[in-house]
Amino acid sequence: MDIKGFFQRNWMYLTIIGMMLIVTAMFFKPQLDGYGVKQHDNKEAIGMGNAIKLYRESTGDEPKWSNSAFGGMPAEQIGLQKPGNWFKYVSDVYFDILPQPLGLIFLHVLSFLIFARLLRLNPWVGLIGAIIFSFASYELIVIQAGHVIKSAAAAFLPALLGAFIYSFKTNRLWGVILSGVFMTLELTMNHVQITYYFFFVLLFVGIYLLIEAIKEKKVKDFVITSAGIIGVYLLAFVINSENIFLTNDYSKYSTRGGNDITIAPDGTTVKNEEGLDRMYITQWSYGIGETFTLISPYVKGGASEPIGNSPFAEKIQNSDLPQDQINSAMNGYSYWGTQPITSGPVYIGVIAFLLAILGLFFMKDKIKWWLFAVTVLTIMLSWGKNFMGLTDFFIDHIPAYNKFRAVTMILVIAELTIPVMGVLFLNELIKQRDQIIAQKKKFMVVLGGFVVFLIIVKVVGLDDGYTNPSESKQFAGLDKSILSQVMQMDPQQAMANYQLDLSNPQQVQQFVTAQVNSQMDSFSAVKSARQEIFHSSMTRSILFAILAGGLFLIFLYTKTEKTANTILLVGLVILTFADMLPVAYNYLGGVDDASGADYKYWEEASISAYPISATKGDEEILMSEVSQNPSLASKIANGKAKGEALADELEYTGAARMNVINSYRFYELSAATNYRVLDFSGAFSSSRASFFHKSLGGYHGAKLRNIDNLISFQLSKTNNKVLDMLNVKYFLQTMQNGVDTAIANPTALGNAWLVKDVKTYASANDEIRALGNKFKLQNKGTGVLLVNKLPVKSAVVYGGEKMQYVVPGRPDSITVQLASGLPKGQEAMFVMDVKGNTNLVPLMTLQMDTAKSFTSLVSMKVEDSFDPANEAVMLSSVAGKLTKKKFSGQGSIKLLASRPNKLTYKADVNGDQLAVFSEIYYPIGWKAFVDGKETEILKVDYLLRGLELKDGTHKIEFTYDLPKYDTFTMIARVGSIILFGLFGFGLYYLWKKKKKEVSTK
Repeated sequence: MDIKGFFQRNWMYLTIIGMMLIVTAMFFKPQLDGYGVKQHDNKEAIGMGNAIKLYRESTGDEPKWSNSAFGGMPAEQIGLQKPGNWFKYVSDVYFDILPQPLGLIFLHVLSFLIFARLLRLNPWVGLIGAIIFSFASYELIVIQAGHVIKSAAAAFLPALLGAFIYSFKTNRLWGVILSGVFMTLELTMNHVQITYYFFFVLLFVGIYLLIEAIKEKKVKDFVITSAGIIGVYLLAFVINSENIFLTNDYSKYSTRGGNDITIAPDGTTVKNEEGLDRMYITQWSYGIGETFTLISPYVKGGASEPIGNSPFAEKIQNSDLPQDQINSAMNGYSYWGTQPITSGPVYIGVIAFLLAILGLFFMKDKIKWWLFAVTVLTIMLSWGKNFMGLTDFFIDHIPAYNKFRAVTMILVIAELTIPVMGVLFLNELIKQRDQIIAQKKKFMVVLGGFVVFLIIVKVVGLDDGYTNPSESKQFAGLDKSILSQVMQMDPQQAMANYQLDLSNPQQVQQFVTAQVNSQMDSFSAVKSARQEIFHSSMTRSILFAILAGGLFLIFLYTKTEKTANTILLVGLVILTFADMLPVAYNYLGGVDDASGADYKYWEEASISAYPISATKGDEEILMSEVSQNPSLASKIANGKAKGEALADELEYTGAARMNVINSYRFYELSAATNYRVLDFSGAFSSSRASFFHKSLGGYHGAKLRNIDNLISFQLSKTNNKVLDMLNVKYFLQTMQNGVDTAIANPTALGNAWLVKDVKTYASANDEIRALGNKFKLQNKGTGVLLVNKLPVKSAVVYGGEKMQYVVPGRPDSITVQLASGLPKGQEAMFVMDVKGNTNLVPLMTLQMDTAKSFTSLVSMKVEDSFDPANEAVMLSSVAGKLTKKKFSGQGSIKLLASRPNKLTYKADVNGDQLAVFSEIYYPIGWKAFVDGKETEILKVDYLLRGLELKDGTHKIEFTYDLPKYDTFTMIARVGSIILFGLFGFGLYYLWKKKKKEVSTK
């Protein structure tokens, strides 16, 4: 290969790459100073994967199943290695050299510069695009949140698009090879949602290329190239088959697949469809007006944080607002868009938009319309629930669209297409300056029109009143809400604390009005502050648009072409840096926190690597287990020694050192025991407990469907019977004094037990509800009993329904409470005393109330109650595989050995018995062997495993294996060899071609 010639041809690009490496390093100076980003999702991923990592380290085996979260789930969704994909090693080496976040943003830079080089753009034009794409605020925000693989997947999109166009327009061989390489790396990042959205771009650009081929009568070439592209994309899928196909199998049983439940926890019917629920898909939807943040960053504020902690605090402090309004405003939130919560806006840059708009008017290449069309489509799709007509169409008719949530993520496509449109125009502009000069007046009209448009938006606003719909709704009903709270106060406390007589309607109304006015005044101050933020943002955008317009005017009126190009490009590089980097800095730069003592987004790198600390409650569990089994002490001590050795090697001190040591101590405890822990402080949205224990909670975007349903129907109500059957031995809870403690659960059923009875149900709806209590309600008062807003005389309920009681003369309805601890067959009464307070009392207590101090409202009786120790709940279709439905329950069953991929039990039973195991049922991979003979695993209690055992002593083994994993590893390895071979062939072909050219000269 001609190395000298390569550098001569690409010295400008190489110089720019070196310059951008320095800029990126300066931006991420905290990283170079030994800090790491505080990343929520990365912290959760560490919690989920710690047990897998340490098991692999201690045994050398690959744990294909993980017991660390949600009672158990396949490890490929957490941290299973994929050794067949050799390109994963390439990416690992890159990130070893340039760790994230610096390495991630620099990867964005490299990718866009590759796009520019493949399309033969001016290097400085490519630099402008790279700045816009790399420092778009969303890319920094997702890194800050810990969505590292999302950012990595987005980084490869420009290179992918460049190789795609290059293969059709310039060099088929290398275009196809590079398309295969970049698609392989893109899929290796393992964020299918980003890749899925990118195929919209390929579809639109592909149609453009087909039309061009038809016009130029090159359809045959188009077909050949398309076949090559499809071939290497399929090869990329093959190389990533370990992940893709195993994930596809898993998704069928996850929240991304179908659901066997057709009702909501309140009993109402829901539409059962493949994929995620529509509300879940669109929970994060960009507001239609919020889309203007693409042009002006703060028109909806910033992150969901108090203004006093935001980048706008100093601006509001120095504003012309009265001091009392400033003080009130500081506690209000700086974000007023429609999303539930956000870390910041999606900002692509006013200069990027200006370039793209100029491109629509003046660029000759018709690709602009296809890029514009896909940009508009993705923006409209990002509106989600705010534009449900289009969203419903895509959910219903576009394959796999319903598998993905957070539709705002599709704006990564706009982050790509808008700067691409801009740089394609800019490159054409400097090449065809004379043709643009001929349209000078039109050009100036467009420039002026864009600035005028921004000025109009600044003057008129976005018609949102500087508030969001939820705030508007809250304040619209504020008087009713406060009145309801006041009327629920104890009359004596109201008088003592507020000198308020609740029996005096006029006094109550005056009090409510005063409270409403106070809150409205405070919120008015917040809106005034938000107005300041909006106007400053628009002023900023107008200023950059005017400066960019000025550069274009200099370009048009400078006589020397070289001078004009230099001024325009250098000026735009400077302006783009000035536009993009300060916004990006607000969301991942070295910003001080509120105290000024540390960084807002950064922490010591050692803490970032080991961010999870053991609590007092964790230590209490460890001590409790050691007291029950003293032999554990030596294993824990061995783990401590390993942790200390690693901490010494890493030179960690302080909290990070303890976190390393504790990760090994608790791993040894968890490996030698088999019970579960539920951390109430995080429950099912935190992996903190998973870092140390086998946890019933965890953090994952695609839980198994059965555990997700169980959470909704039973665990969210803290159904102790279900917690018992899941062998939750300890509860972690934060006390009122802020100290974490462990509470033992003495009724946990252990690893396995024998039941006496089988209750069968026709549907999964009935099966999952049978795990709780079944109540019979009857209206015993003079008011109206409402169940799910419908009036009823009597009703059968299961606890998830919305139950209210309307008392004549009382303005608000009363929530009816269920007696969850009431034994089967017993009755209680929901009553109201003379002060209007409500309570549940046993029927016997009510009968003894001779003073008639209670008014009966609703009677309730427990008609059925789940008894997991003695009964198993099963679908009729599964129970039909049993030889009988009644058992004696006599015998014993004990866990002998526990490893992620294998569980061994000894059972000694008298007569045929049904054993229930507190392990999650999963139909793929798990097999059961009784005395060496494979036995079918039955699904019992909605999500546990069951086995019917014959009389006698048995050795029982559950083994988990995925033959597909080994198969796909081999296939991926072969695919890697082929693609590396294609790349090598391309280099050889290029060398031969160069050699031939030299010999013919």
